[in-house]
Amino acid sequence: MAKLERQAVVKRINDLLSNNSVKYTKYQNNYMLYNQCPAADLKARVPFPVGFYDDVYSEDSTVPKLNIIKSAIDAVVSKIATAHCRPFVNTVNGSFKTIQICKQLQVFFDYFFEEKKAPAKIVEALRDACIFDSGYIFIDEDTGDVKNLAPWNVYTRQVEKNDFKSVYIEFPNASVDALKESDYDLLTEEEKEGLYITIGYFYDSKTKTKAILVNRNIREIKEIDFDVIPVTVIRYTAPVVGTGTLSVSDMLRGIQIEIDELMKRISDASVLNPALTFFIPNASNIKVGQLNNRVGNIVQYNAPVNDRPVEVATPEFISNQYISLLDNLVEKAYNMVGISQLSAQGKKPAGLDSGVALATQADIESDRFQVLLDQYIQMFVDVAKIAVQVFSAHKDIIEPSRYSLRITWGEVEKEFHKMRIQFSCADSLSKDPSEKLKQLQTLAQAGIIPATQIASLLELPDINRGYSAANNGFNATMTLIDACIYEDKFDIPDYIPFEMIKEQVVNMQLSLKAAEGGTDSNEKDIEKLQKLFEAVEEKEGELNAIQQQSQSQDVTSNNAYSHQNNEEFGNGTENNLNMTDEAVANPMQTGVANNGELGSV
Repeated sequence: MAKLERQAVVKRINDLLSNNSVKYTKYQNNYMLYNQCPAADLKARVPFPVGFYDDVYSEDSTVPKLNIIKSAIDAVVSKIATAHCRPFVNTVNGSFKTIQICKQLQVFFDYFFEEKKAPAKIVEALRDACIFDSGYIFIDEDTGDVKNLAPWNVYTRQVEKNDFKSVYIEFPNASVDALKESDYDLLTEEEKEGLYITIGYFYDSKTKTKAILVNRNIREIKEIDFDVIPVTVIRYTAPVVGTGTLSVSDMLRGIQIEIDELMKRISDASVLNPALTFFIPNASNIKVGQLNNRVGNIVQYNAPVNDRPVEVATPEFISNQYISLLDNLVEKAYNMVGISQLSAQGKKPAGLDSGVALATQADIESDRFQVLLDQYIQMFVDVAKIAVQVFSAHKDIIEPSRYSLRITWGEVEKEFHKMRIQFSCADSLSKDPSEKLKQLQTLAQAGIIPATQIASLLELPDINRGYSAANNGFNATMTLIDACIYEDKFDIPDYIPFEMIKEQVVNMQLSLKAAEGGTDSNEKDIEKLQKLFEAVEEKEGELNAIQQQSQSQDVTSNNAYSHQNNEEFGNGTENNLNMTDEAVANPMQTGVANNGELGSV
């Protein structure tokens, strides 16, 4: 479909704005509860009024001293964030090129998520979901940045839930100096001289339309080359109708208000009631000033007997019922969210005295958040999928080198139906080098990974900097396979171990055969690899023949040398035998001759 006209865009944006006009009040109240802000304007450039902080930290402040909402939300976010995630790219019915694309995509995503700080921003989106009910991540197709979106600045249709067809996002009070170049060019000269501007983006996936707004005035409407909305969402609970749902702040609002009232009463009682009370008879000779230590209260009364001593009392400033009620409300708040005091406060719950009981409690608590954890993991996968579809088709995935081919995002899009982006744990192997080496050796012994790849999988800076033989051999072997597939080269250098080449060739043949999916698309590549395998064997045979010939020549030379020595040794033996016979015949003469020779020496 053709891109939308200006009038249609205006109509759709107004519809999105009207559908989400009521949620701002809720979000502002939730923010006030979480951040202990009696007054805050989320849309203002400075959300807190002048003198706000002085009021918050003054003695007369009504800010709650026990924020159970923040404690519960931080505990939930910390527990979910312990699942370190990464998108994992795998092939389904792919060719050799698909396998290469998946490898480069995996390298790119690992770098991209770290460079853009995507995990930390997804954790912030999770916190927004717990505070407000929804958290959003936006992937800018022009700069490749991953950004958090304030929930009150995202406008969607209520009937679309999570499957957005159109969306309007806004960045109020954006710094003019921080705008990207394409947006800065849309400003007027007067707007460029200012400091702040409101920038907005409208996306419609069906018509592939994008509109850019400045101060809610359309400045540009253009057609985009992708049909996906570059926004993904996580919600604390799945909405039943529309996009509105509950959050932790909504669930604990009533309990927090009651806790605030109790804390205020307890605080007032502790301040107004004296710590000590002295009862002094009026007829006593004790001066009141002698007992005044500024922490007690002095009460004088008419005693029936004048000789009664001074009585000292330490009354409770408030009934224990208030403390018990406060503890009960705190426990109920944690129970409603589904966390324990161990997670929220580092406090062992009452009745759990053994390690088995604590472990069971942790397992139950983890199961409680499984739905939220699934959404958290899915957001990592969604960010990766959106990145594949929105990035420019002419850009390289990673910079080409002698170990990687030049593969563009356009080629990725063509092969995308043969891939699957799934979830993988980022910490499947230990970070300790010695422990990681043991794990890799165990995997190699089980046949899960080749033993030749242990060094490359260690990913230790010292090993990478030292250019180990195992890494170089593996990389050189993969370079030979790439040259075989793409350039029909079957030259085998003498310095690469033949067994390593044959092992990797066979592994690649098995991968291509398994990825055929009932077609013959990979047969040509398998045949090329077979030629490479035969070339390796032929090269190996030639070198073995040369080595055997050399060994044979050495043996012949050694035999000739030994034969010559034996002949010389044989002549000497014959002479010795003759000498021996003569010595036997005339021993004295022989002895004299020998003595004479010795004497001459």
